[in-house]
Amino acid sequence: MDWTFPPGAGDSGMFEIGRRLAEQIGHLPDATRFTYDPREMLRITRQIEAACRGGTLWVGFQSADKLAHERDRYVELVASGTRVTAYGTGHAPSGLEGLDYRRQAPDTRRLANQWFLVSTAPEPVAFVSWELGDPALFGVGGAATSGKRFVGFVSDDPSVVSELTAVLNAIRGLPAPAPSGPPPPPAEGTRAGDLLAAVSRLEPSPSEAPDGAVVVPVGRGDDGALALALAIALREERQVVLVDRGAEGWLGTPYGDLRGDDDYRPDSERLFGVGLARREGRADIAIGLEAAEVLGLKAGGWFPTSAGGSGLGEAVRRFGGALLVVPASVRRPGLAERLRGMSTERLAGLGVGLVIAD
Repeated sequence: MDWTFPPGAGDSGMFEIGRRLAEQIGHLPDATRFTYDPREMLRITRQIEAACRGGTLWVGFQSADKLAHERDRYVELVASGTRVTAYGTGHAPSGLEGLDYRRQAPDTRRLANQWFLVSTAPEPVAFVSWELGDPALFGVGGAATSGKRFVGFVSDDPSVVSELTAVLNAIRGLPAPAPSGPPPPPAEGTRAGDLLAAVSRLEPSPSEAPDGAVVVPVGRGDDGALALALAIALREERQVVLVDRGAEGWLGTPYGDLRGDDDYRPDSERLFGVGLARREGRADIAIGLEAAEVLGLKAGGWFPTSAGGSGLGEAVRRFGGALLVVPASVRRPGLAERLRGMSTERLAGLGVGLVIAD
């Protein structure tokens, strides 16, 4: 059967999918139709993932980035004995050995490019949704992102599940890319290249701090703090936590948007990488993370949950900070920065080593 959503059709395209399916299996399919409700869709997704542990699962992520964001959950599923076949655009994320990833060409109507979960064991069940909103937003952001819209169905009809698995098994992935070496480092004259050049010129003294991460604020005037933090982390083999001070205000926080219970959104309990930084429009953090990657450092970004010194202190506590590197402006902060706790006296009281990038 052709599961491609009818071109140009809106919600009514589901009737054509149902007609094709009835013709294929010889009876009206037993399916519950739904329209756009991201919380319900996420609830169904989690229930199917839990129910199919140790069984079989075909799952559509739309993109490899979304699969990477779900890495921990799917590592656990594979480790539990679940046979997982995943579909999405982009190259397979690392760290998911044992999962059959089938890379797809971009498309907004084909079944393999949609959000779906199909399982035959321990019991047959299928959840299939087609994204019908703004094509420019297809596969980007969370389910509740403004401009997105989905239609689809849930079914435990064995003949529907059997038809889906037959079609999905026949959908192969694109050829794997030829092996290549690591990308060249950014050239000087670019912001990341200039940052790397600044790091190479620094020879920081030993910090003598205990084991733990280097925490550095980014986004309200750097004054060399980021380069110094990277240089210290490189010398002492530490993780780097980049705190995006540009996200301190309620207008800039990514935690108060309308994406609902979507794991694809930023999470205050974990660090994020370059991909999420760029999707959120955080160029300063993305550049720092890109430079850290070139240097071979373990690094992550974080959006603070409170302003100034309080936000930095929270990053220290959550992510095992042992050293705080700050710009020289903390020696003579303006009134607003003093109110945010960005003075040497306040920062020295956080209980970790303090390094000022003079």
